[in-house]
Amino acid sequence: MLAPVAIKVDVDTHDGMRLGVPVLLEELERMGGIKATFCLSFGPDNAGKAVFRLLRDPAFLMKMLRTRAPNLYGLRTILSGTLLPARPIASAFPDLTRRIRYQGHEVIVHAWDHRKWQDHLARMDPGQIRAEFKGSFEAFKSILGTNPRAVAAPGWQVTPQSLEVQDGLDLLYASDLRQGPPCFIKAGGKVFKTLQIPTTGPCIEELLAVGIKKRDQLLEALTHSLEGEEFPVLAVHAEVEGGPYRDLFRLLVANLFKGHKGFITLEEMAERILAEPEHIPVRRLTSINLPGRAGKVASSR
Repeated sequence: MLAPVAIKVDVDTHDGMRLGVPVLLEELERMGGIKATFCLSFGPDNAGKAVFRLLRDPAFLMKMLRTRAPNLYGLRTILSGTLLPARPIASAFPDLTRRIRYQGHEVIVHAWDHRKWQDHLARMDPGQIRAEFKGSFEAFKSILGTNPRAVAAPGWQVTPQSLEVQDGLDLLYASDLRQGPPCFIKAGGKVFKTLQIPTTGPCIEELLAVGIKKRDQLLEALTHSLEGEEFPVLAVHAEVEGGPYRDLFRLLVANLFKGHKGFITLEEMAERILAEPEHIPVRRLTSINLPGRAGKVASSR
């Protein structure tokens, strides 16, 4: 049997929280009470501002077309923050946020303004980065009564400056990277103290963008991507697996049940890794291109 899988659920939009999260909670409970890690965006849903990236990034435009983004996310989300007002995400649903934790799942911070971080982090100074963390951390504590123990960067975007600010937040771990083993990151001549647990496989949107659309092909690609990983982390989006790909999610989890030693949260995975600190490598921060994804994401080497 292969290692246990951590399911990392990113919640990027108002409707992802409102509609997708209850669906995923129901599915996880139905499948035996599987526990997952929910990464919540707390601030404004500015998803519609992706249109500005479309105008300057042809690769991003092609991704949106290939994934049929309006079908995945809905027209209201596509216009959020531009032609229509930006609605709050998790902060608009305190009872649902508490329900996630009440049902035994882990809740961590994904973002304050998801779109802003994903598109503009490289131009943010440390003060602006602190403000993004401050907004999300205060919202988290006001709803759940505790400080978050972990974060997961939107779009897998980090900079040495964001890692520096993050290092001062007294976190158990972060899940900011793609591919590679859990590690401590070195950048700008400094080794950061926050453990990084990368997402190991692709997400459905990336597979759709490279032309993998049939159910069996998607299942094979997602299942295969986690095989052989010592610490496999499955990327899930509330808007996708909690929406039009709900049935596929159910089949995928059933597949993973057959080949892996169950499921754990990222917090549980972090505690296992940190129990043997001498085995945690130090790796350099790098950026990589991934099939089906516009622009680069953070990784290690």
